[in-house]
Amino acid sequence: MQSTFILSTRPGEKPSVTTGIPHIQLDQNSSDEMLDELATWAFSLDGVVEQPSQASLPGARGLTVAGELPARREAMIVGREFGHIHPGGSLHLRLPAGEAGDVVDEGWGEYHPFALDGTIPGLVMVYAPRTTEDLDVVKTIIEASVFFALSGDG
Repeated sequence: MQSTFILSTRPGEKPSVTTGIPHIQLDQNSSDEMLDELATWAFSLDGVVEQPSQASLPGARGLTVAGELPARREAMIVGREFGHIHPGGSLHLRLPAGEAGDVVDEGWGEYHPFALDGTIPGLVMVYAPRTTEDLDVVKTIIEASVFFALSGDG
């Protein structure tokens, strides 16, 4: 079973992003207030706990499945971490293939180089929210990633 979401097309120009590792959004970052709102909301979700990211640069905040809950192995980036929030507000998240494709097709993000080479399928960078409307869409994408991470038995 998958969560379902319908994404509108992201308005505006695509942000500049590095093409290699580390995979970083270079412009159109979130304001400090927007980043605080995003993180406060994301880490209040049931089953999600904050840990320093094990898969990103220092300062990234890992979205991890709470230790007492089962975690879907194929939804994890490393350990129990299924995503992380970068200091600028962009995120890396694991999603099922169809939903990852929707994020990319509608301009809300792009595939991580490790998804492109098959190392970590469904890993996308979700661009940093710039407005409250962007934040609403990003929350929908995060909810889909949480659903994917928590809907397994592994």
